Amino acid sequence: MIGLVIIVLAFLGISMNLAFSSALTQPDWALALLLASLLARRKNWIWVLPAALLHDLILHWTFTVSLPVLAVIPFAMIYFDQHLGPGLPQRFALLLLAVLLLLPWGWGFSACLLTLCLCIPIWHFLTRQYAQQPA
Repeated sequence: MIGLVIIVLAFLGISMNLAFSSALTQPDWALALLLASLLARRKNWIWVLPAALLHDLILHWTFTVSLPVLAVIPFAMIYFDQHLGPGLPQRFALLLLAVLLLLPWGWGFSACLLTLCLCIPIWHFLTRQYAQQPA
């Protein structure tokens, strides 16, 4: 159920990015939602990656903007969890990497910062929601 809500909100965010792209600086709404859900639970890659593919195709006309980074994040999380232990700093580094890779694709620094600032509370909220769900 959470995944369906995230996907609907992500497509609403893509619509907002397309509608107000030249009017004001705004975050990448969809990327913030998808990245936060992936960082909250790495098993979400099953539905995050197809949504990220559509995000890249709709907003950037290519699939090489955020999809490759989002595809590597679950494997990086497994590696970091095994070698460093599960922790927030390595996940935050993955978050920064994914958001800062928007800079070469024409997103301004302020838009990347807004995306980062949007992703963190969503990530926190989703982590709490997943922690409350029965296994």
